[in-house]
Parts: sequence; C-alpha cells; structure tokens
Amino acid sequence: MTTTDSPTSSLAGPARKPFSSALRFFQLFESLGVLLLLVIVVVLVSAVTPNFLKPNNLSSLAITAAIIAVPGMGMTLAIAMGGLDLSIGSLQALTACIAAGLLAVTGIPLTIGGTLLVGALVGLVNGLLITRLRVPAFVATLGMMNVLRGAALLVTNGQSVLLMDEPEFAQLNSAQVLGIPVPVLIALGVFAVFYVLLRHTPFGRHICAIGGNEKAARATGLKVDRVKIAVFVLVGITAALSGVMLTAQLMIVDGTLGVGLELRAITVAVLGGTSMAGGSGNLLGTLLGAVLLSAINSALNILKVPPFYQYMALGLLLILALTLDTVRRIIIRRAVTGGAL
Repeated sequence: MTTTDSPTSSLAGPARKPFSSALRFFQLFESLGVLLLLVIVVVLVSAVTPNFLKPNNLSSLAITAAIIAVPGMGMTLAIAMGGLDLSIGSLQALTACIAAGLLAVTGIPLTIGGTLLVGALVGLVNGLLITRLRVPAFVATLGMMNVLRGAALLVTNGQSVLLMDEPEFAQLNSAQVLGIPVPVLIALGVFAVFYVLLRHTPFGRHICAIGGNEKAARATGLKVDRVKIAVFVLVGITAALSGVMLTAQLMIVDGTLGVGLELRAITVAVLGGTSMAGGSGNLLGTLLGAVLLSAINSALNILKVPPFYQYMALGLLLILALTLDTVRRIIIRRAVTGGAL
C-alpha cells in the first residue's frame, strides 16, 4: 500500500527551515542581545555627556547593578522553576532595617549572618505556604510582600535609621579588591555558585524539570516540594544579601526601601533570556540585564531626566522582555511542530 504526504507533512520540511533559522537568531540574541543593548546605551550616552564614563560614575553604576543582580539571580531560579517571588522588595527593606539594628548591638559577621538567616526563614515560610497549603506562588508572595513591608515599618517605627560610627561596615560598599568594588565581587560570587547549581548539579536539573512540566517531574519521582522550598529559601537569602549591600551603600535605612525591586528582578531575568514559561534560566543574561538597567538609570540621572521617567523606562524594558520571550516561545513551538501553531 502506498501512502501520500498530507499537506501538513509536505510543508513541514520547507516550513521548518525558516523557523529553525529564526530560532537560532533568537538563541543568539539571548546571549548577545543584552550586551548589544548595553553597548548602544553606553555609546549614545557617552557621546552626549562625557561624565558617564568617569570612573566614579562607572563604579557607582557597577555597585547599583550588583545590588540588583543578586536578587535577580534568585528570581531567575524561581522563574526557571515556574514560580515567582513578589516579596523580595519588602524583604530587602526589612533585612536592611534589621541589619541596621543588629549593628548597634553586635559585630559585622553576626549582623550579616543574622540578616541572611531572616531571609532564609522568610523564604522557608513562602515555600511552605506554596507546597503545604497549596497557595499559588503569586498569591503567597504578594501577601508576604505586604506583611514584610508592615514589619519593616514597625521595626523602624516609620522613621529613618542613620548608621553612625560604622566605617568598617561602609567598607562593604566602598572597598575594592584589585580595583573591583566589593559588591561586584559579591555578585560574581553569587553568580558562580548559582551557575554551578543550575548547570552542573541534579538540583539545577530538577529546577528546570519542574519548570518545564511539574506533573511529569512528579511522575518521575522528583521531590518537587523539597526543590520548591529550597529555591524560595535561596531567593530569600539573595534578597537579604541585597538588603545588607544596600544598607552599606546608603548608611541610612527605613521601611520604604526596596519598592519595585521585584519588578526590577523580573525585568533583568526575563530580559536576560529566562522564559516566564519556566524550564530554563540564563544567569549570565540576568547579570548583564542588571548592568543594562543600572546604565539606563545612571544615564537618565546624568541627563537630569525627571525620576518618573525611570519608572517608564523600567516598564518599557519589562514589556520588551516579555514580548521577546513570547516571540521566542512561538518560534520554538513552530520549529518543533514544523510550522504548526
């Protein structure tokens, strides 16, 4: 018996080639697109104002990028797992206030350790809410966002706390090692640890497996709930670490810090190539995305653009990132199915 190709199958071969080429383009764009945008921003702004490339500004830009990148990499793990944590901005504020309080009664090592412990505990609570009570991650972390914001305001009684006579703690922001600011080294250290976890350990593969298909992951016997809890603990620790870094940078804290950090973290993660659909994470892209976002904010400040335009820029970047993510997923689906929607 002879068979004839259906119209779909006859078109699959020719249709697959352009879609595969487009897919390769977007894969390349994920790796180099953020870097290209960063170069364009630097060239354009430096042409308008030479102040942008001054060492002091570049150092400040790098430190700000590091403070965003650290929780951004935690958010990358959560998104790769198919989750989200909207509480990190409030957690950054709370841990910054706690760090300021601890510095008054103990040393720097215990202050940092205690602050990171608070972040881990908050992440643990988020994870338990999501896994044990089956509260959706969006809802659980949204509620926690408000709880932590209220706690931060209570800790400070709604007042600002100025850190006095703490020059050693300020060194966490201003000190350099081989010309590299300490916050940048911290961000690179977090990147190295998370990269190894995500790319070279079973834990990282389990994260991506859960993000790709949670039901299939459960069917294969993966301890899905344990992985989820561990990821939210890591997200909490990164948010707390960024709180410590921000405290060292400002040397004055209050309960309103960290507003919008969750959107910045999501933006740099998705802009860097981590799909909101889950299943994979691009930590290098997140790192570059944080630098890009900080470069744009620095450029707007130098050009004396009103602050509310920075919120518009953040929103436009998030829309751009989500649009590219959607297009990427459509191209991948079409490439896999031979052009079928």
